[in-house]
Amino acid sequence: MSFLEALDQPRCRPQPPAVGDAARICWLLESATAAAFGVPVDELRAPSRRSAGAAFARQSAMYLAHVMLGLSYSAVGTLFHRDRTTAAYACQVVEDRRDDPTIDMLLQTLEGVCGEMARGILTHPQVRP
Repeated sequence: MSFLEALDQPRCRPQPPAVGDAARICWLLESATAAAFGVPVDELRAPSRRSAGAAFARQSAMYLAHVMLGLSYSAVGTLFHRDRTTAAYACQVVEDRRDDPTIDMLLQTLEGVCGEMARGILTHPQVRP
């Protein structure tokens, strides 16, 4: 079951996750995307653009946060320490590159894996001591 399908289940919230949940999910998206693209996570999280591979991995993580979580470009930009226009541009770049079957398959896999883990974050809130 994908993250989007899980949102349709009665036990999950239909609105975007709370700020703390969204930040944890975005951290997960960054880590999984970095691993999937073979880019060091430090490169993906760097404040500057870095290599083309790192930039596309970062754009993909931003795209997944926007699509999977239903976050606005402003929210995605804030969570990834970028401007909202950068988030919008990232989503457009990734959407355009989904015509490539290899990239589309990789993104579908990331959506499935990250969606399941995100659902776990949303349905099993952490208890703080």
